[in-house]
Amino acid sequence: MGVSRRWATVRRLGVCAALAGALGPLVSSHSAAQDLRELQDRLEIAEQLAQYSYRWDSKDSEGFAKLFTGDGAMDQHRGGEPIPGARVIGQDAILDYARTSHQGRLADRQTRHHFSALVFLELTPDHAVTENMALITHQTADDTAAFISASGIYRNTWKKTAEGWRIAERVLSTDRFAGR
Repeated sequence: MGVSRRWATVRRLGVCAALAGALGPLVSSHSAAQDLRELQDRLEIAEQLAQYSYRWDSKDSEGFAKLFTGDGAMDQHRGGEPIPGARVIGQDAILDYARTSHQGRLADRQTRHHFSALVFLELTPDHAVTENMALITHQTADDTAAFISASGIYRNTWKKTAEGWRIAERVLSTDRFAGR
């Protein structure tokens, strides 16, 4: 772990400890330790989600693939239905997908994944499910401004590994407005 990453962890733990300390009289020590662990897990998952955007948008294919478990999967749905052929399974296949995308269809453009509204649907010591909204923009050298490429909701299933929290499954459900 690099010095800056270690320092970030120390800072996060300090914030968590301060919060737990402030709540001290209200909760038992076991409950406070559990709350502290849950806060740290939430922060680590949120940080990994931010890395998803930075690694993809900077075309860091290898770093992007490392966000997933070895048997991790990516999928995409539209209108509530899976898109045929869109499922990618395994860290090696995700790396190939990322490289192909970065060197092919995305080579001439800057992408940005704007994530908001992270919610935890489940959280245990070794498993989590989150959802967040996404707005994906693209911009080529000829564009005066970025344009919206897609929007939707990411549902990520997370697994705690020896290396930390990793994505076990990522499903992007792109928006398709069906009208009233």
